Amino acid sequence: MLTRPFLLHNSLIPNNKEKPVKASAIQLKHFFIFCILVTQPPLANAQSNLTLHDSLTAAVEKQSSKMPAPNNSALTDNKNFNWLDGSPSASLVYLDSQQSLGTTESEISLNLPIKSPFLRKIEKSLSSKVDSLRTSAQKQYALFLSGIIRDIVWEIQIEKLSATAVSKKQSILAELTLKYKEMAQAQAIPQYASLIVQKEFNDHQISLVQHQQNINNLMAKYYRLTGLNALPNVITEAAPNVGQMNINAHPDIVALDNTFQSTEQTLLSTSKSTAPWNVQITGKRVETPGFSENQLGLGIEVPINIVNQLSTLQQSEYSKINTEYQIARSKLMHELSEAQANLKQEYTFLQQKQTLLNASSANLSALTQAMTELREANAPNQEFYIRTLLDTVDSEYSIELNLIHLQRHIALMRQAAGLTL
Repeated sequence: MLTRPFLLHNSLIPNNKEKPVKASAIQLKHFFIFCILVTQPPLANAQSNLTLHDSLTAAVEKQSSKMPAPNNSALTDNKNFNWLDGSPSASLVYLDSQQSLGTTESEISLNLPIKSPFLRKIEKSLSSKVDSLRTSAQKQYALFLSGIIRDIVWEIQIEKLSATAVSKKQSILAELTLKYKEMAQAQAIPQYASLIVQKEFNDHQISLVQHQQNINNLMAKYYRLTGLNALPNVITEAAPNVGQMNINAHPDIVALDNTFQSTEQTLLSTSKSTAPWNVQITGKRVETPGFSENQLGLGIEVPINIVNQLSTLQQSEYSKINTEYQIARSKLMHELSEAQANLKQEYTFLQQKQTLLNASSANLSALTQAMTELREANAPNQEFYIRTLLDTVDSEYSIELNLIHLQRHIALMRQAAGLTL
């Protein structure tokens, strides 16, 4: 945060008739310039051919590599037998007559539980939902990483702008500090006055170092996230249009819908309508004295559902799941709607503020030029001119900072709309 410099009384500044500058003042001036240069923060690296989407792709790849590999052994499915609704069973029957002229029978049966058409329909729907769940989860994760990247790059822009403003003020203060040092040595002003200005200069130097440290921390965070050392050259984004602000298409809403639909289909898969069709293949041999024959038969058992598909317990569970889903969806819709509305309102305010700031820009430039000319001409009341120049730096900083907030709000609105980089 930029602090307003301490203002001393103008009478403490001598006019051009005061005592001449001492030789040591030249060395002191060089020292102040050196302090400014060594604390000047280097700009964060930007790569011209790197885009925001490239940063997101790099982040997804790096963060995904840290995740454990999924165990898909339980998901393997032999398509040759996916028409079965369970394991086949075999039965063997042998009937031996106790009479001399009786009949002896041997029978072997193979029972095949076949999936009902309703269950096959449910499984097909669930299979598509698995893909939808995976896709929506990927979009949610990409949106999460997009939000982190957006925060980092715009925070870096704010820190760079703040560092530039502090550096400008520090270079202006170097001249004031030098004048007060000379005057204190000549006993034209009290020593404490020079010390106050020197402290002000040092505070700005500390602030500059702090901004540089903040930039370094943000760049380190960016590297840990993406594995890249360079920032995208262009970080601005286009404002979302009305079609892109559809809340129902937000990844969080889509994921919630897919989860409920998958749970719903899973519950329906346990209903009575999914009872299997049993197919029985039977081989039988009948033997009597003087006669024997082999018989081959096929039997089909089809369940007839004459009651509700779901049991009372299942209906209760479905009602509970549906109620929780409706409440969760309503809450999420409200949160997203409020977030979008607040961001849009704030963006409108920033636009109005920028219009007023731009209107004062011309006057600000004229004032800066006038104060600079008076300072260079060594006119009386030098401190007033210098302090006014410091104030113009703050004003310029406010204009540039508001522009950054405008562009950042566009990124925030895209984030709230569920749009990834």
